[in-house]
Amino acid sequence: MTKGKRLRSLHLAHRWLGVVLGLLVLLWLLSGLVMLFVARPQLDERERLATLPALSADSLRVSPAKAWEALDLPGAPQIIRLNAAHGRAAYRILADGRWWAVDAGSGKVLTPQDLDPSLLGALADPGMAKIAGRTTVHLDQWTVYRKFDPLRPFWRVELDDHRHLYISTRSGELALDTTSEERTWNWLGSVVHWIYITPLRQNTPLWRNIVLWSSLAALVLAALGLWLGVQRLRVRQRYSGGRITPYRTAWKRWHHLLGLSGGVILLTWLLSGWLSLAPFGLAAGPERPAELGSDIPLATQTAVPTPLPESRELEWARIGTRLVRIDKSSATTRISLTDQPHRPALTLDQIEKALGDALRAPITRIEWLDSPDTRYFPLRHQPRAFPVARVALDDPNQTVLYVSPQTGRIEQISNRHDQAHRWLYQGLHRLDLPIFVRHPLLRDVVIIALLLLGIALTCSGCALAWRRLFPPSPIDLTPS
Repeated sequence: MTKGKRLRSLHLAHRWLGVVLGLLVLLWLLSGLVMLFVARPQLDERERLATLPALSADSLRVSPAKAWEALDLPGAPQIIRLNAAHGRAAYRILADGRWWAVDAGSGKVLTPQDLDPSLLGALADPGMAKIAGRTTVHLDQWTVYRKFDPLRPFWRVELDDHRHLYISTRSGELALDTTSEERTWNWLGSVVHWIYITPLRQNTPLWRNIVLWSSLAALVLAALGLWLGVQRLRVRQRYSGGRITPYRTAWKRWHHLLGLSGGVILLTWLLSGWLSLAPFGLAAGPERPAELGSDIPLATQTAVPTPLPESRELEWARIGTRLVRIDKSSATTRISLTDQPHRPALTLDQIEKALGDALRAPITRIEWLDSPDTRYFPLRHQPRAFPVARVALDDPNQTVLYVSPQTGRIEQISNRHDQAHRWLYQGLHRLDLPIFVRHPLLRDVVIIALLLLGIALTCSGCALAWRRLFPPSPIDLTPS
C-alpha cells in the first residue's frame, strides 16, 4: 500500500470513528463539566447523624457480644454500631455481606415487619416535609452502586418537597437522600458520564466492556485526529493564501485548528478515563493487606454499654489488634480503646502499638500529617479530615497507611503499585496535581477552559459528521 493510500485509509478511519463516537465524546465532556460542580447523591456522616435521636442508657439491656450471638452467624462482624434509628435502640451489624438489626433492649433479631412504617418520616426527615408516597425498591438509578448491596431492599419515602429518602429494610437506617435538583443534574452529569443506565449497570461485566471498549475506540479516534492534524499542518511552506491548513470550508478549518489546539488534552483525558477501569491490570490501585482485615472480636464486649450524654451512636471498630469504641454526636466524636477512657482522638503511640501488633512489616516512620500530600488530599466532593497519622511500612511494596485518629479507621492505603493510578488517572483525568490541590479555584478555571476547548473541538466534529450523514441539498439555480 502506497503512502497516499495509507493516509487515505487513516482519514477514512478517523472520519467514520468520529461519525460513530463523536456525540458520545461530546457528552462525556459536557457531563464532566456538570460533575465538576455537582456530586452524585450521597448521604454524608453529618447528615446521617442529624437524623438520629440521642441514645438513652435506660433502653439498653443487651451487650454487643449478646447481640452478635443472637444472629447465630459464622465468623465475626465487620461493623457494629448502636443507635435508635427507627425509634428503638438497636445494634446494626454488618456480617456475611448483609446488614442485620438486633433490638438492644430485648436481644430480638429485627425484621422489616418489626419496623413501624409510620416512623419513617420522622426517622429520615427532621424538617417539616410530609410524606407524599412510599414504595419498596430493591434497586433504582440512585442505589445501583455496590456499596448499597448489604442494605437492600429499601423503603423509598417520597416527601412533598420532592426529596426521596432511602431507608434500609434490613437495618432500619437512612441510607441515602436525594433532591430533585440532585437527580436532574446527575442525569446530565454522572449518569451520562459513566453510562450508568440502571439496566446496563446491573450487568457489571457488560457495562464495563461497553465503557472500556468505547473509550478505547474514542482514544484511537483522538490519536488519529491529532496525528493527521499535524501531518496536514504547514507553518513554513504554507498553502495558497498563506493558510496553515488545507481546508477552505469553515467547519473543516475550525476542526483542524481546534484539534491542533485541544487534541493533546482530549487525548490525555480519554487515555486516563480508559485507564480508570484498570484494563489488563493497568493503573490499578493497591489492595488492602490481608493482615488489616476488619473483623471485630466481640468476645470481651460482654458489658451493656453506657453512652455519653450527647451520644447519638456508638460504633465498635478494629485498629490492628485493638478494639476501639467511638461515641458520636451531631457535633463531636470521642474515641477510646475499650479498656481506656474516652479521648477526642487517639495518640500516635496508641496507633503505632495497635497497628504494630498486627502488621507483618515493621513501621519505619509514623507522623502526623496536617496538610495534603501527593496521595492524601481533599477535593470539592471528597473532603479529608486532618490531622491524620501517616504510617510508612518497611515492606517490598513501600506501603503507606493513613489512619484517622478520630475513628481509628485506615482512610487510605497507598504503595508503589498505585503510582500509575495516582498520576495517570487522578493527575491526568481530574487534574489532581499538587499545584491545583493547593489552589482549587485555579483548578476549576483550568478545567473549565480545557473542557470548553474540548467541547468546541467535538462540536465541530459532530457538525462534520452530521453533514456527512445528511449532506445539504444543492440549491437549484435553474430558472423556472
